[in-house]
Amino acid sequence: MGTTWQPAPIVVAVDGSERSAGAVRYAVREARARKRTVRLVHVAPTLLPEGGLWPAAGRDVEDLRTSGERILERAVAEARSAAPDIRFESLLGRDQRVAELAAAAATGELMVLGRETRRGAERLLAGTTTAGVVARAAVPVVVVPADWRESEHGRIVVGIKSAVPDGELLARAFSMASARHAALRLVHVVVIPELAAEIGVADAYADESLSSGRRMLESAAHEWRDAFPDVTVEMTAVEGRPADALVDASADADLLMLARPHRDLRHPVRLGRTPRAVLGVSDTPVEVVPLKREPATAPLVLESEGEILKS
Repeated sequence: MGTTWQPAPIVVAVDGSERSAGAVRYAVREARARKRTVRLVHVAPTLLPEGGLWPAAGRDVEDLRTSGERILERAVAEARSAAPDIRFESLLGRDQRVAELAAAAATGELMVLGRETRRGAERLLAGTTTAGVVARAAVPVVVVPADWRESEHGRIVVGIKSAVPDGELLARAFSMASARHAALRLVHVVVIPELAAEIGVADAYADESLSSGRRMLESAAHEWRDAFPDVTVEMTAVEGRPADALVDASADADLLMLARPHRDLRHPVRLGRTPRAVLGVSDTPVEVVPLKREPATAPLVLESEGEILKS
């Protein structure tokens, strides 16, 4: 007897707090658009929260597992009540949080995490978890503010560092913009070295770098614009700190998209400084796309969210 193929779900992490609320709403929106199931995941810690380094006793582990099951039950019940048209399922993890969430992401089409809102040591720990999952996940990961609610600005912002490796990012961005009838804003950020200012050539360096950045964006987007004539494209090169510039550029957007470099000796399992900074402060959902070093040229047939877009 053959097995019936099931599309990969939208995976969303829940922790029993309001931090997850926006992420669940975003996951439901994506599942509805893509006709997917939502899989809610919670990881019950196997260490005492107070100790950090000491294994919990057997009774404590059982208590944590039971608490995790209750968190999942409550999250599923609330999600079903808010979105009765969506199919929900749940998964309880019981190991190291980053590894468990990254493994759960690998079973889905998209991973959704809530943006950290706590302060101090708790925020540092949770922020490290978020960055760890984003750095390891095999699928795109979206980090969503707790207060996010569905709205349509009709714009997706894409941070482009260089033309060649970011071709995969452009492929996903154009496909998504076409499916959502959204405009694209491609942003390249130029950083002026301190040495340029010290020797008095900062203005000339900035002018040349900004012009070069605009030419790079034009070249990178050319074939994609031909393949997606229905997508309005705005291209801009700006000077400043990359994280600040990207957050500012996406303030009026529905989504900010960034690339995560392919893992190699130069890019081990870690997340770069700019994506990490953006994830911590952006009020716009941020999607980080893992690059796979696959050729990314405008194809004859493109598929996005279950629909054939070009042929």
